[in-house]
Amino acid sequence: MDKKRVLGKGLSALISGAEVSNSRPEAGEEVGVSTIPLDEIGFNPNQPRKIFNDNSLEELADSIKQVGILQPVLVRRLETGETATPHPDRNEFTGSLKYCVVAGERRVRATRRAGLSEIPALVCTYEETESLKIALLENIQREDLGPVEEATAYQELMHSYGATQEELAEMLGKSRSGIANHLRLLTLEPEILSQLQEGKITRGHAKALLSMPAGPGRIQLAKMCQSRGLSVRDCEKRAQLGGGKPPRRRKARAAAAAEQDPAVRELTERAEHAYGSPVEIKRDASSGKGEVTIRFYSDDDLLRVLKIMGVDTDLG
Repeated sequence: MDKKRVLGKGLSALISGAEVSNSRPEAGEEVGVSTIPLDEIGFNPNQPRKIFNDNSLEELADSIKQVGILQPVLVRRLETGETATPHPDRNEFTGSLKYCVVAGERRVRATRRAGLSEIPALVCTYEETESLKIALLENIQREDLGPVEEATAYQELMHSYGATQEELAEMLGKSRSGIANHLRLLTLEPEILSQLQEGKITRGHAKALLSMPAGPGRIQLAKMCQSRGLSVRDCEKRAQLGGGKPPRRRKARAAAAAEQDPAVRELTERAEHAYGSPVEIKRDASSGKGEVTIRFYSDDDLLRVLKIMGVDTDLG
């Protein structure tokens, strides 16, 4: 079987043709889709996604109320002595957890919000490393992880699976450089990673900060990016100077900058904010002709920029 094709199909490839049964599986029975009480299902403590959008969960819960659950979640039976993270709203007196979510945690959370007490689930027997692998694939395919969450998931998967960057890239259908660039983010200070995870700085800012030596200077520049609203380009310039203020341009360049149309400068800033990457607009004042340059840092970053442009990047 073609591994890449299977991974690309996602969870639906695992449950194609399965029928939902109202019975609950017992140990030793053939694995299939069953209806399982929510109070028996816990969450994987190593789940790569840590933040769930409240509005998104409400929308999914409303959809479940109207049309039901269109696709079963994937769970595995907990081994003796193994633990999982219970849902905050779970009744602690209903018994012990019996299953752990492998893929579909958003659906489990939304189903509880919808007021239901059970959910259709496919019970599998994956090992811990396989569970993390499927959870990561499910999240990447369905709803993009934040850059810090995705990098952390890659790191955990490499550790658990014993895979190199090349092997992980092959496993997930990603480029090795893309995996490497994500992992480099984890070398940033915890303060900067918190800013990135909370959306106070962009991935572009983080990549610019990586060009600086670790230490107080890098942390200070990250705070400046947030407090002063520095563009990615400004962050890059300051990072190249060790976090200091860029030197004054020579007279010719200063004069050219002064003559630049204020509207072009404003549009440049807006474009950098929209793309999270340095943008340069060159325009001939007499003819109005020119060019727009957007910088990217890896194959994955190129695809990200193209998707923002509305370009279909699926070449399969």
